[in-house]
Amino acid sequence: MHETLTRSGAAWTKFAKGWYLISWSADLEQGAVKPLRYFGKDFVLFRGEDGRATLLAAHCPHLGAHLGYGGRVEGNDIVCPFHAWRFGASGRCTEVPYASRIPPRAAVDAYQVEEHSGMILAYFGPEDSLPDYGIPPIEEMDDSAWTPLQRAQIEIATHPREVIENIADLAHFMPVHNTLIDDFKVTIDGPRATQHSIGRGHNLKNEPIPVVSVATYHGPAIQFTRLQWAYDMVLINAHIPIEENKLLLRFGVILKAGEGVTLAPEVLEAHVAAARNGYFEDVAIWENKCWRDQPIFADGDGPIGEVRRWYSSFFESYVDAP
Repeated sequence: MHETLTRSGAAWTKFAKGWYLISWSADLEQGAVKPLRYFGKDFVLFRGEDGRATLLAAHCPHLGAHLGYGGRVEGNDIVCPFHAWRFGASGRCTEVPYASRIPPRAAVDAYQVEEHSGMILAYFGPEDSLPDYGIPPIEEMDDSAWTPLQRAQIEIATHPREVIENIADLAHFMPVHNTLIDDFKVTIDGPRATQHSIGRGHNLKNEPIPVVSVATYHGPAIQFTRLQWAYDMVLINAHIPIEENKLLLRFGVILKAGEGVTLAPEVLEAHVAAARNGYFEDVAIWENKCWRDQPIFADGDGPIGEVRRWYSSFFESYVDAP
């Protein structure tokens, strides 16, 4: 367990710092307001008239109303449903409609947000920390030969480290995914960890076909996989903690159908479902396993220890000054 101290002195479980997928872009229309709960905390996400997505701490500093329940967007600000205080993208209060002056400490925490590739991303970390890496755009999404983004999500009861460790677990491919791996390696480059694998799987007709995968974690929570299977695919696998041992897993997929080619809906859905279900096959195991700090490894397990050390680099022990 990783812990830190807040300014109040209370201990809380610390999560990995980095970029997280907080919402699909398609789920936040202009003027929309969404309450969110991640990391055991409440947030509000909204999209202003300028099209920009803004993420703020949820509770008004006035009398504590949740801005995500009944709050409304005016211009590029969110208006509190309780007393109509307004807050901008910086988190600062921009108006108290019945007062002659804005209290100088009237503000809520604001979070760095970026949006591309159908994703709304936010950076979370210790106070005043800044991101030291970025999430690259998925260039295939701008290519008409690729299908539109198909999305799914599921809540599961586990810790993020279980999901991360999957990238190094060579021995689970056959028992869990019925895929024989012929070549496998993991490379680590600063904030990125990449699994390269070549194996043999099956298509939807249960015919044996080669499977080539390059799966990269960009930081501790967002993985892009370029998969050569029945179709070339790009997969998005992203997790974000809701509470200490409860995650929201998001899954996205695009397929290369070909320029000017439209796949029949049932064909597209079947391949999307196969890719999605392949990822979700691990979920039942994650939810019911226990964590081993010092597991007994066998030859052929894969570089699990190396990936554990990489993941630990996203945690910092720090104490806020009184």
